[in-house]
Amino acid sequence: MESKLLQLNGSEWSAFRLGEKAWLLTPRDSNVQLRLIHEATKIIEDSNINGIVDIIPAYDSITLIFDRADIDIKISMSQISVSPSPKKDSVLHKINVCYELGLDWEEVEGITGLKKEEIISIHLSPTYTVAMTGFLPGFIFLEGLDERIIAPRRSNPRTAIPSGAVGIGGSQTGIYSLESPGGWQIIGRSSELFFNKHKNPPMQVKAGDRIEFQRISETEYQKKEPIHE
Repeated sequence: MESKLLQLNGSEWSAFRLGEKAWLLTPRDSNVQLRLIHEATKIIEDSNINGIVDIIPAYDSITLIFDRADIDIKISMSQISVSPSPKKDSVLHKINVCYELGLDWEEVEGITGLKKEEIISIHLSPTYTVAMTGFLPGFIFLEGLDERIIAPRRSNPRTAIPSGAVGIGGSQTGIYSLESPGGWQIIGRSSELFFNKHKNPPMQVKAGDRIEFQRISETEYQKKEPIHE
């Protein structure tokens, strides 16, 4: 596998070729913080580097997709023309969630040893950070779940989880943007649309943004006339 060393945002990174048009960037520091990934992603975005068609941040890496195969990653990264901007508050999204539409309350109560209302109160408390998006378009992985409500994924995944479903998977909470198979423990559902193929960009929530959940009743959920596609 072709690899090179780079300097980015004051840190040393390893660059590995993933395929003809893709490179994976990973910080050399084994104690990398999510903040470093988000800052580096923003710097690359703002630099408008020739040939980059997609930038995909993850928990401890960034994947760059180019429009052609003959890319010298060092030359590409030398096009970075911006310095880290002064830290500013990320975008805060307030997301509604109807916990009455949860599918796995019995399982989550059994795993945590807590009652439903206690779990809901704990889940509502933090301001979460969007760690990354994936495994399907628009799926939102959130960092900041209270360890008291950690719950492993289901041993038997469902073939279909509805769009807008809010779930817990291990030490993470997240939101299903589209209907899909999945194994997370579903504790609620939002009426909001998180991935819209007709918009550019199709997602308004980005890595590094913050999310606060706001509880709504099932009646309120129905009144909002969910707009999921």
